[in-house]
Amino acid sequence: MLLIDSQLIVREKNFPDCEAAIRYGGSILYRLGYVKDTYTDSVLAREKLFPTGLPTQPVPIAIPHTGSEHVNRSMFCMIVFDNPVMFRQMGSEEERIPAEIMLLLAIDGSERHLEFLSDILGIFSDGSVLTRIRAAGSAEEICSILGEFEQLQFD
Repeated sequence: MLLIDSQLIVREKNFPDCEAAIRYGGSILYRLGYVKDTYTDSVLAREKLFPTGLPTQPVPIAIPHTGSEHVNRSMFCMIVFDNPVMFRQMGSEEERIPAEIMLLLAIDGSERHLEFLSDILGIFSDGSVLTRIRAAGSAEEICSILGEFEQLQFD
């Protein structure tokens, strides 16, 4: 079972670049106590070395994350962008992905971290789920969609 905090589901935000989006999401995770003050800078440093843009279809996403030493408790922040934000494609130096959804992952070092990652990727690799989330008109509607999955539960 993966807990979700509805305060971490954000809709209707514009960002000039991926750094601004990561900083925004990281600040929410930090304010709510899920991550340490080192988290956001560590995510940004990792993103430069190991980009996380994924050309998922029909909705491209990005899944920035960092090491468990920067995390207090596993959680994720989902931001559905009004306008796509460019992320470098995973495994590529040059290719860029116009991400429409960012899942900013905070994964702790517990024995459940692989289960957490598997649950997240299983849900968000489904194109129909991503399409529904992108089309949702509010954070509340996104929460309703996520509530359909038995492996997710709201905190």
